[in-house]
Amino acid sequence: MKLRLQNDSVRLRLSQSEVVAAAQHGIVEGRTRFPDGSVFTFALEALDKGAAPSASYTRDRMVVKLPAAEISGWASDDESVSLHGELELPDGGLLRLLVEKDFKCAIPRDDEDQSDLFANPQSAR
Repeated sequence: MKLRLQNDSVRLRLSQSEVVAAAQHGIVEGRTRFPDGSVFTFALEALDKGAAPSASYTRDRMVVKLPAAEISGWASDDESVSLHGELELPDGGLLRLLVEKDFKCAIPRDDEDQSDLFANPQSAR
């Protein structure tokens, strides 16, 4: 799973197996280890029916939570590329959430394994 943070936005990009895991098991996680021994983890979790999207950050762990039905529908729909949401911040601003299927690069990169990524729709053109 790839993570991009930019100002008040969180973007997660999931491989094919991660999309399946999120739909079937209700959670998928990524992690980044640092030389000092600390580990930053980030996760997408499925919420029970009726629960509203949420996001949290505590103790080196960031979690984005979206309704299980949305994750399941997204995972089973080949045409659906992303899930998104907005959460109100205490100061009235918005935290934007974007969860996407990760596509293979149009120009392959030698240093990146893309075998589990989704087929790039532009490569068929």
